[in-house]
Amino acid sequence: MAAGNYGYAHSAVNSGNFPARHFGGPRRREVALLGFDREVTTTDATTEAARRSLEPPTYEDALYFGIAHPDVQDQGPVVFLHDPWLGFFGRRDVLCLWSNAGRRELGLEGFDDRWSPSYRFAFVLAVS
Repeated sequence: MAAGNYGYAHSAVNSGNFPARHFGGPRRREVALLGFDREVTTTDATTEAARRSLEPPTYEDALYFGIAHPDVQDQGPVVFLHDPWLGFFGRRDVLCLWSNAGRRELGLEGFDDRWSPSYRFAFVLAVS
């Protein structure tokens, strides 16, 4: 998280809840962002991603993306629909990058929430 240089990071985004996993060495992962012109559900977003042959991200993808592309979240929130973390009060949460008052933030959003058109969804291009 320190490498992301965030002005704010949710206190639950830590190595206990989101441990670093090693995938047998470095992986090159290209992230594609999907936007919608209407309110959508997670199912809507993942169905469109599958139609485009995009794969679900991992939470590591969110962290690396935030480091590599710090200006993208200034254009609107970016949600990573990885396997959700069971958060506070039983809510299933995923990582989200956004900006607030001119500072970059790393937070959690509810996996089962409805998403306004301002949100974009990060998926991974399938490797052939």
